[in-house]
Amino acid sequence: MKYFDIVRTANSNLRKSKVRTFLTVTAVVIGAFTLTMTNGLGDGIKSYVNTQLGNVGAKDSLFVTARSQDKATKEANNGLTEYNPERKKVTVQVNGPPGSLYMTNKDVVKIAAIPGVKEVIKTYTILPDYMTTGYKKFQTTVSQYTDGFNIDLEAGRLVNNNSAEEITLPQTYLKPLGLGENAQAVLGKTITFAFTNATGQQFTKTATIVGVQRSTLVGSAGINASSTWVKEVYDLQTGILTANDPQYVYLIARFDINSTKAQQDALKKNFNNAGYEALTIQDQIGVVNKILNAVTVALNIFGGIALLAASFGIINTLFMSVQERTREIGLMKALGMGRGKIFLLFSLEAIFIGFWGSLLGIGFANIAGRVLNKIAANTFLKGFEGFKLVAFPWQSMLLVIGIIVVISFLAGSLPARRASRKDPIEALRYE
Repeated sequence: MKYFDIVRTANSNLRKSKVRTFLTVTAVVIGAFTLTMTNGLGDGIKSYVNTQLGNVGAKDSLFVTARSQDKATKEANNGLTEYNPERKKVTVQVNGPPGSLYMTNKDVVKIAAIPGVKEVIKTYTILPDYMTTGYKKFQTTVSQYTDGFNIDLEAGRLVNNNSAEEITLPQTYLKPLGLGENAQAVLGKTITFAFTNATGQQFTKTATIVGVQRSTLVGSAGINASSTWVKEVYDLQTGILTANDPQYVYLIARFDINSTKAQQDALKKNFNNAGYEALTIQDQIGVVNKILNAVTVALNIFGGIALLAASFGIINTLFMSVQERTREIGLMKALGMGRGKIFLLFSLEAIFIGFWGSLLGIGFANIAGRVLNKIAANTFLKGFEGFKLVAFPWQSMLLVIGIIVVISFLAGSLPARRASRKDPIEALRYE
């Protein structure tokens, strides 16, 4: 018997016991469906996170903050952190969240001297009292835009840091501010911000909308403004308190984008030794992927249990098939069919059960995923453009098929081995 004939025969043999085959394949379908859905959920969320991470860009940047506590010092003092007069805390009137540690120009010089640092970008933190278009007043946050960072825009462009009055506005802010829902129509309009300076006096500054940001889970949830505008507001807000020594909640250190991971790890270690915490965007987002991987593995256990049950079904189905076809096996051997081809015949039957079951399971999962994505997009994920809760990359689907086919082969190898070892004389006598 030729190999093509073996494949065709194996596939046709499954149709001889339709009910038994159907039940066995159904168990595989359930396992494949579960594995595909759980992996699809993880792939969907990770795909969105990674896409947004790619949109943020700045893969050559480290976010540097003053280290709040020294581990060695804390352990040596039974959990107490030794006071460091050079690490003062930010006040509400000056800059940044209360209790945050700030850095000064001394830190800028120190960081610039760390081997591997190409550039240090100063970042200023400003705290608006409110913003308004003349309609209502709302509290908000304003971030300083840094060149090289990308923002996913619905309309318009990124701010020009050399401009004194440019901002990008989250799309979700438009309607509350009385600007309507048309992102393109708000470009060029102005917003007024109110700030309180160090002496308690309130002043206002206007800014022009040049871009509208899409809603994302990773990107900034607030307003992004040109560094020139932020610096002007910062000087007005802090006044003489920081005239000679500005305060920075965080700094951005640029390094060689072509550096290896080992070089980046060494650079982070240098920052740590110098008394700073330095993290890339990948470091900050990486924990999300770790959590998603852990959840996906936990959910895949349920799919594994279903596949384990299906594997016993395959073993039982093929053992019964071997028993029923004993005379047929004896006849094939008497006609010259060797052990290897008989083993292959029954192994292929197991493989086909796994293949067709996984194919159907993936197909049902894709249908369910499309329905779930549509429901999510119209309900709890409304406003997050491009976010598919469940995604099915072809690599993951091929992996699921491959895993199930291998499990099916292993499950079918025992009855296939038994069939190949049957004595042809005894098999022909069997009734």
